[in-house]
Amino acid sequence: MQRLGRRVKRRIRAGQRVIMQSRELCALFDIDIDKLEALLLERKLPFHKDSHGQIWASIDAKTTTAGPH
Repeated sequence: MQRLGRRVKRRIRAGQRVIMQSRELCALFDIDIDKLEALLLERKLPFHKDSHGQIWASIDAKTTTAGPH
């Protein structure tokens, strides 16, 4: 059992990530759905394609709020 007054090591949190599906990713990158997979591969962004062909990706939250570059 840990004593209540004891200091706890704190981890520095990694950046916030948002899980987005195909439509949201297309809107974010302003790209057609048929070009989405190629864009993700080109930018080396990890993604998952489910059994229905839907693409899911975990994107840095700063990217989603920063707007177009």
